[in-house]
Amino acid sequence: MSEPANTTPIAPKWYDDPSHPLYLHHSDQPGMILVAQSLNQENYHIWSHAMLMALTTKNKDGFVDGTITRPPASSEAETKQWTRCNILVKGWILNTISPKIAESVMYNDTAYELCEELKEHFSHTNSVHLFQIEQEIHDCIQGGTSIGEYYTKLKSLWDTRDALCLLPHCGGNAAKELQEYQQKQRTIKFLMGLNGIYTAARGKFLLMEPLPTVNKVYSLIVQDEKQRAVSSQTTGKMPEAAAFAARDNRPQYSHKNHVPRNPHLKCD
Repeated sequence: MSEPANTTPIAPKWYDDPSHPLYLHHSDQPGMILVAQSLNQENYHIWSHAMLMALTTKNKDGFVDGTITRPPASSEAETKQWTRCNILVKGWILNTISPKIAESVMYNDTAYELCEELKEHFSHTNSVHLFQIEQEIHDCIQGGTSIGEYYTKLKSLWDTRDALCLLPHCGGNAAKELQEYQQKQRTIKFLMGLNGIYTAARGKFLLMEPLPTVNKVYSLIVQDEKQRAVSSQTTGKMPEAAAFAARDNRPQYSHKNHVPRNPHLKCD
């Protein structure tokens, strides 16, 4: 029996490494939708943030920020793999924008060029939209909603406003003071919109030094709301319990002591 011929093991391709930006998983398909919200004329900042997070988890953010460029033509295998990834990223982006917008950008050669065109069209701050958001924040009150619904709506408006109008970058104590000022303004706005039943709690928070963050205030208000709900349930059961006790404590009369009415007694 002849000895088997010596075989050289095939070296794994460099793009088979999951940490490599050109790596493709078998589940990576062009039809995937990475973010739930589609890009329209008014939500570019929110959409771009969500898309960047999704691409980063796929290790493909370099295709939209320009750090992963087309390889030289001399590297045929790497160029083909880069082309596959580039087309895949373009497909993911086009899947999450409205059809009318997609028609105007789909012929860009690279995902980077596509994203740059979208940025040029929609990234500029829309003063009218910003005005509308600020107006909604100003008018936002609890009303007939729960604490959770009120806070969620207000938090969504704040996030949208921050995406449209970013805070200036600064370092040192200035950054800390700016963040504390923003948190203080949010806490005050949240307290202002609460219903009247929270007047006492609002006063206690305003007397605290330093003023707690809006997240802390929300957590404490939720606890207070739950306590009110438990108290109202307990109060609602008290009359029924008292009536039951009253029925048990009524004097019992025996039929033996009952004097029947005289059937022959008549009124003139």
